[in-house]
Amino acid sequence: MVNPVPPDSPIDVANAKPAAWAASLVTRLKYLQGNLPEATPENRQALLEEEIRRALQELPLEKRGSHLYALVQVFPDWELAAATAIAPAAGARQTPDEVIKSFLQLAPSLAGEQREKVKQQLAALGLVIPSSAPIEGEALVAVRTKLKLDAEDPVNGPPLAKLFAAYAEAMLALDQLAWNVWRNAAPKSPIRRDVAQGDLRTVTRRALTGDAESAAALGQVQRQLEASRQLIAGLLAGLGPAGKNFAKRYQQRYTPDAVRELVRAEGGGKNDAQFWKKHTELAAEITETVIEDDVQAAVVKYAEDLMRGSQQRD
Repeated sequence: MVNPVPPDSPIDVANAKPAAWAASLVTRLKYLQGNLPEATPENRQALLEEEIRRALQELPLEKRGSHLYALVQVFPDWELAAATAIAPAAGARQTPDEVIKSFLQLAPSLAGEQREKVKQQLAALGLVIPSSAPIEGEALVAVRTKLKLDAEDPVNGPPLAKLFAAYAEAMLALDQLAWNVWRNAAPKSPIRRDVAQGDLRTVTRRALTGDAESAAALGQVQRQLEASRQLIAGLLAGLGPAGKNFAKRYQQRYTPDAVRELVRAEGGGKNDAQFWKKHTELAAEITETVIEDDVQAAVVKYAEDLMRGSQQRD
């Protein structure tokens, strides 16, 4: 029997990139193929399968999917039966049920691109019926509910993607603007945007790429959107109370009746000249900066109360 090319060390195998691992395995397979001129096709195939099986078993389980995918790229016509190489049984051919079981064990470790290719291959064999709907299940229900669509209203992929891009562009710009305004208006406020996992654009991108953290990233997107919604609502809703607060302060201190009460409290009020002098003194307080600070402070307080109340309810 021909001995195969000496294998790499376990450390080299564990650290090898998928493409490098596949290239090394191909070298060993070619060596075997070239040194088995008199072997029967059955024996040759058994030896090659055994070499593939051994190479895969040396890999950590979580890396087998990506490395096997790299090997498939080298052999595009490799049969699905090669998946038997991940099984612990030595040399024996697997039954169709065993092959399917092995494939189902391998499937969760496939990356996004690998999953899509497998879906296409299964669809080409008629084993999977591709859906014409761009989204299904809970995602479709959520879209229909938010937009108040009827069950028979179609949701088409291209318009959906364009609408998402338009909404994303508007929300990302509005999110950045609102928090910049807040930072300038309330520099000492403890309420700040949580960017520990990245800004809204970053966590949205992570949620869309389908990586291992996509579910967690989706939750981060929802939390950041809710915080921005509360901030924007607080800033807008706070404009009304801010005007009322300034009007109340003005009436309490600067109206003719308020000036007369103040002069009398100070022991004056015997003639109009005293009232006018006090009014002139008080009018100097009503500067552009004072008005701006009063209105801004009222808006900030209203927004903080709103956001703190929402956080306590959560």
